[in-house]
Amino acid sequence: MENRQRILVVDDAPDNLILLEKLLKRNGFDVINAASGKECIAKSQAENPDLIILDVAMPDMNGFETLKHIRENELTRSIPVIFLTANLKDAKSIEEGLSLGADEYLTKPINQDELLARVRSLLRAVMAERELEQVKSDFQSMLVHDLRSPLSSIMGVLELAVNGEFDSDPQALKDFLRSAYDTASKMLELINNILDVAKLEAGKLQLNKQPNDLNSVVATAAARLKVLAKEKGINLLVQADSSIPFFEFDAGKIEQVVINLLSNAIKFTSHDGTVIIRTYVKHFGEEVPGLSAGDYAAVDVEDTGIGISKDDLSSIFERYRQGKSAVSIAQKGTGLGLTIVKRIVESHGGKVFVQSELGKGTKFTFVLPAL
Repeated sequence: MENRQRILVVDDAPDNLILLEKLLKRNGFDVINAASGKECIAKSQAENPDLIILDVAMPDMNGFETLKHIRENELTRSIPVIFLTANLKDAKSIEEGLSLGADEYLTKPINQDELLARVRSLLRAVMAERELEQVKSDFQSMLVHDLRSPLSSIMGVLELAVNGEFDSDPQALKDFLRSAYDTASKMLELINNILDVAKLEAGKLQLNKQPNDLNSVVATAAARLKVLAKEKGINLLVQADSSIPFFEFDAGKIEQVVINLLSNAIKFTSHDGTVIIRTYVKHFGEEVPGLSAGDYAAVDVEDTGIGISKDDLSSIFERYRQGKSAVSIAQKGTGLGLTIVKRIVESHGGKVFVQSELGKGTKFTFVLPAL
């Protein structure tokens, strides 16, 4: 059963409480009533409502004093508050309320449609913030695990070596050190991804744009992942369009884009599957938001893997996100790879597209202005 959102309505006039309660309940909300500022403070702490609708003009403790207590309390400071006032022209009180942390200001008599619109808007923001906090929390937990586990493994190898466990078996020592080196490389890649996202979001990533051959960059990236594809029994194909001219882009960053996309494709494609990377020239008219009309160098990374659900497609480029299909097959990751892809491509003036169907595969396409 879906959890209903709870709204605390505060007004010293019983008729107003009844009216608001009926309106909100009729529209799918649970309602908690309070007839004074003190009761509001107590119930906001005990009931943890999703939203408070607070009347300004109340005896003993008015709305301003009540809101001040709400914002000073750690338990309630983040609850959004809609102020209700009977005086539309009282600019001073509106300014005071907003300065104390009110999120919205409405006047009586209440326009029901406007109130519901403001309530829903604030609650959507609350839910989005909570979801983001949960995603961050999950990411932090995963990050701690992904750093602690390999570090423990590396320390274990070093401890064995220090204690002389490999003195009589140099080959075993070499094998264990190689394993520790590979583990450390993955840790470094994870840390670099986190730093890259931070730089990209802050607009501090420096691009070294020079005339480069896109086909050469694609071929180099594919060669780096050929062994991984072979180990999984996946057919990795490269189809290059020789008509793509040299043009200016950061070869290192675009190689990172290609590697991220190819790595994902290989990761989520099963044995005997196929991953194809192709380059070609694509022309856009005026119909694509964010792109000027003209010719672009395009790169497809297409696989026959598990696919991405429609629900996940809209959020796969967001930080720390991983599709449900990835989680269902226990393919864990930071959810940063596609964020990096999107931001690097867009920093070049390009765009990323994705098409996918569950159980049939996925195709990522990115385009870069070639002329």
